[in-house]
Amino acid sequence: MSYPDAKKPGTMTDGSFLSPSPVADPLSLAEHERAYADLADAVRELIDATVRTRIAFADAGTVAADVRAITQELLATAQPGPLGLVTCSDGRLRDHGNPAVGSRNPIAPPLVIGKDRAAQRTWCDFVLGAAYEGPPGHVHGGVVALVLDQVLGTLPAVIGKPGFTAYLTTTYRRLTPLGPLHAEAWVESVEGRKVRVRGRLADPAGTTTAEAEGLFVIPAWVEDALRQPVGDAGDFDPPN
Repeated sequence: MSYPDAKKPGTMTDGSFLSPSPVADPLSLAEHERAYADLADAVRELIDATVRTRIAFADAGTVAADVRAITQELLATAQPGPLGLVTCSDGRLRDHGNPAVGSRNPIAPPLVIGKDRAAQRTWCDFVLGAAYEGPPGHVHGGVVALVLDQVLGTLPAVIGKPGFTAYLTTTYRRLTPLGPLHAEAWVESVEGRKVRVRGRLADPAGTTTAEAEGLFVIPAWVEDALRQPVGDAGDFDPPN
């Protein structure tokens, strides 16, 4: 099955909901967002290079000192604790620290998730390199589960039922190779505040390497208090 193109890389985190706070200068804020996303991209490249480098042993300490100096420069103006949800230039709240889709998190690939509300599907094409290795040449099983949780967990919000993961059962069919991959999810059933979703991860040949089934539930207190999501799963209408 073919899907329309997902959002282009460079956009902010893939999911959002409207912020109660107005944006005074969206153009300036957008520049800040792009700059911080670029910083995360640079650190992501550094992580990959750190894993794969064969720098001379005698030079490793010097490079480590340089990296620590840059880290101290960043920490000098760092906020205490995590980012949480922030108001973005488009007037929506996003979690830039999300380890799967966060634009400011260099650990995130980051995933850019395509969404089709009418078809009740989500999907994502992405690349996992050396930093995500578990078995030699293959993706760590925990990273596989992370990807599937994000791709499946985005879907309930897309159809207007944003909720938390109640359970996620992952079946590993075979090892998942590092490199380009495809993940997709579809709705299995909807029962009130409960949405059951299924999905899979596939290699470049289209062979399924892992499957997942998840139950996502809108907690009553969230439904009553917010009537909209509390995470970064996607653009959606308030739950019915």
